[in-house]
Amino acid sequence: MPSASFRGAVNRIPRLPHGAPFLLLDQVLEVEERRGAFLKLVSAADPCVGRDGLLPAAFILEALAQASGALVAAHDAKLPAVGYLAAVDDFRVHGEVRVGDALRVEVEVVRVFASAVLVRGRALVDGALRAEGRLTLALPR
Repeated sequence: MPSASFRGAVNRIPRLPHGAPFLLLDQVLEVEERRGAFLKLVSAADPCVGRDGLLPAAFILEALAQASGALVAAHDAKLPAVGYLAAVDDFRVHGEVRVGDALRVEVEVVRVFASAVLVRGRALVDGALRAEGRLTLALPR
């Protein structure tokens, strides 16, 4: 799938219930059956960036959660509809993400349960791992 923006995109581009400034993903890089890659451009104008120019770990985690939701939403016929972030396991930050970085957010569906989807995600800058973890998305009842 070619790159596309979430804002104003139509058709098969994953949709999220987030809006500016809380939509952290800027671009869809690729969406496959069980994997997806997304882009977060970190700028000084971003309200999530701290005064020190760093993107806090909580927002890196939120970008992983949004990417997970977008991946599952892109496959509404093959995977269940996404509800909300229910759990985070083994989330680790390995380095800083700062203004000027292009954060590549990669997610992969590990397992689909009756009421949840388990996803493994990682965030990279220039190919270097910055954060990783597993997320559980609870499905609506």
